[in-house]
Amino acid sequence: MNNYIGIIIPKSTYVNMPDLRGNVLSMFSIWENTAQKHGLTPCYIRFFDVRPNEKTVMAYVKEDTNYRLKQIPSPKVIYSRVLDHLPAYRAHIQSLTQNGISVFNIPNYDVDKYTVHKILNKDSHIRKHLPDTELFTIDNLNRLVTRYDRLILKKSYGEFGEGTMKLERLPVGWVLSYKTKGDKELKKIAFQKTLPAILQKRIHEHTYLIQKLIPLATFHGRPFDMRVAVQRNLKGEFQVSGIMCKVAQDNDFLTNGAQGGTTYPLKSIAHVTHPNISYQTLVKTISDFSLYVANYLAQHFPHLADLGFDLGITKDGTPYFIECNFISDYVSGLFKEGKLINPEWESVFSTPIDYAKFLITQKKSLIE
Repeated sequence: MNNYIGIIIPKSTYVNMPDLRGNVLSMFSIWENTAQKHGLTPCYIRFFDVRPNEKTVMAYVKEDTNYRLKQIPSPKVIYSRVLDHLPAYRAHIQSLTQNGISVFNIPNYDVDKYTVHKILNKDSHIRKHLPDTELFTIDNLNRLVTRYDRLILKKSYGEFGEGTMKLERLPVGWVLSYKTKGDKELKKIAFQKTLPAILQKRIHEHTYLIQKLIPLATFHGRPFDMRVAVQRNLKGEFQVSGIMCKVAQDNDFLTNGAQGGTTYPLKSIAHVTHPNISYQTLVKTISDFSLYVANYLAQHFPHLADLGFDLGITKDGTPYFIECNFISDYVSGLFKEGKLINPEWESVFSTPIDYAKFLITQKKSLIE
């Protein structure tokens, strides 16, 4: 068996090959260094480059310091880094699998946030850590505003916090907080009964969720949540590879980097955010819950291996599940000028390559 690992990269990255720079090049370097330790070679491909009945593929491979497009033996293990979910992708993956090619991290992006919420809500342990969540309808909105003074409205499909809004009760009526594209500061509209035009427009154009606002712990008065990387490792088991805290800017509720949030290692802020809880206890609570959720989701979705959970945590250390990302990393928040902000986060990028080694070893043992 050949020792190539196929890595399916997005089209936007592929078209920039071989002239990669900055943070993406740094991520590639971690993959390559990890693979080298295992005696493996990454090759970079598009989704349909590998064909079930073809023994070779055209792929980019790093030679010396350059990436070259060359014909190589088709990899038997493939790590998917794309989120496309067209039916043709599912059919192609099935054909590859039937021909002995293992594809992990199969795109599940067509699984919207509300579907994931409903799946998790069936488990009694996880249910205690889910904020009350409903699809946006006027009836659901009316029901939830009688229960809660603060609500989050967000797209059921969406990234980077775009389009997310907050509703807060006033002594008379409500206030809607939101951003439009390019905004650095929140905009606010007070209203009583008639929903603001911006809210009506957004719920008309997209499927939205209504969610109880989690009373997040704060860092110097600014709320934060976490991206927890949960990945299969060299033993084929889930592990927590990194915990990244996303802290909102002043007078904001959005923590995403694209919305002005700042990334910190949990260790550097835990003494401020949770002074009465030891760092080790905090990490164990977050990790135990994350691993439980990952193993539960793995029963519903095949070939999960590289997850990124957005979790909130309260002042008393209770974790809350916000949403699941089917690719764990957070490149823009973990790298700065081509270097990792914190060396501990290297494992977020190296662990999927460890898992690829596990799969290759399994295949070789079956052949022998």
